[in-house]
Amino acid sequence: MTLVVIGANPTVARAAEALPGDLLHVQLPGAPALDRNGGRTTGTRQVHTVDFHDRAAFLTFVDEVLKPLSPTAVVSLTELGLEPAAVATERLGLRGVAPTVVRRTRDKLAMRRVLERRAPQLNPAFACGDDPDAVARLFAGHSPVVAKPVSGVGSNAVALLDRAADLPADRRTAGTLLEAFAGGLEFSVETLSAGGRHTVVGIAQKGTTGGFVEVSHMMPPPALDAAGRARVEEAVGRLLDALGLADGPSHTEVKVDGDRVIVIETHNRLGGDGIADLVRLTTGIDWRVAALGWAVGAGVPRAPVAAPAAATVFFTAAPGTVTAVAPPPSLTHGTIVEWEITVEPGDPVRPLRSSTDRLGMAVVTAADTTACLAAVAELTALPIVTTRPDVTVPPARRVADGRSTARPEAARPASTAPPSTAAQPTPVA
Repeated sequence: MTLVVIGANPTVARAAEALPGDLLHVQLPGAPALDRNGGRTTGTRQVHTVDFHDRAAFLTFVDEVLKPLSPTAVVSLTELGLEPAAVATERLGLRGVAPTVVRRTRDKLAMRRVLERRAPQLNPAFACGDDPDAVARLFAGHSPVVAKPVSGVGSNAVALLDRAADLPADRRTAGTLLEAFAGGLEFSVETLSAGGRHTVVGIAQKGTTGGFVEVSHMMPPPALDAAGRARVEEAVGRLLDALGLADGPSHTEVKVDGDRVIVIETHNRLGGDGIADLVRLTTGIDWRVAALGWAVGAGVPRAPVAAPAAATVFFTAAPGTVTAVAPPPSLTHGTIVEWEITVEPGDPVRPLRSSTDRLGMAVVTAADTTACLAAVAELTALPIVTTRPDVTVPPARRVADGRSTARPEAARPASTAPPSTAAQPTPVA
């Protein structure tokens, strides 16, 4: 049995080591080296390098390298590896998600059009940026309106507009999707499907900044009771059925406003931002291993539950230069189990325009959802990274990969600048 994994980062590669059989990693040229095969007791591991974004080169690789090996499955957990994995799966005649289904999840406008036909109750009102009449009707009936790239990632280039005149000319194209702003709270739903049967393995409640960037995830979600969870699970099942996603993992973002559930987006992979760690801590399910191993019949590995509730919290700061970084604090309401800061004094901090502009993260556990909510609020109120303002700040980084798939839509952008000593934004509660 051979499992082919496309575009794994080191964390995903380590999860793959837990699976039986042989592993074959397909990496982009220049990708970070994966850990050595230390600790692997069964099977072999190969690493091949090919530009899987170059369709012709990748198909040649599939025919000349993969086909003779007769792999059992080809999978990917990275955004930019999903379509290549589906193409290889189809070409080799293996069990997996069809390329057309993957494209429906990655193209937000295509997803909206499928739902318009098959599950319209899950859609907000929407329009394509290159249809001036539809755009005018959308703004006439709804305000505010969210403008987002059809194929964007990482909360990049998402804007909230009050009038059609606010939409720049360079965004009046087929590459822009406009949607009526959906109220309510936002949740991430992790699901594993098999033969069209969808099992939710975890739901996280999001906290976002006014500019749509995610700053926390809490699991289980404090704001969802049993009835609310049932409505979310039903909506996600209808979404996946409508798109034809019958097998494998999925990560779906929804807004819940009263009894209504609106789909924001979905992907045939697990969620980023440490959500897999929240699943592991609160359910005992190793979500990364399960999301890789489903295609080779590896089952869902479970361990004892480590905590009744857990959260990831992301650090931000006002634009400028870092002057101080605080050590991990002792929390009154929870325990910090992971801590990572990616900046140090002297480093530049750019405006918070996407998830790549965040400055680190912590994972927190707590005795229950009430304590978890309090622990997140406690941590986000602390000045973890302090900056001084600069006359000029380096331009925002380009989103170069699919590490984060956030498209949160929980609040309007703030109209005031953040303080120079950055307390974290208050999470959506």
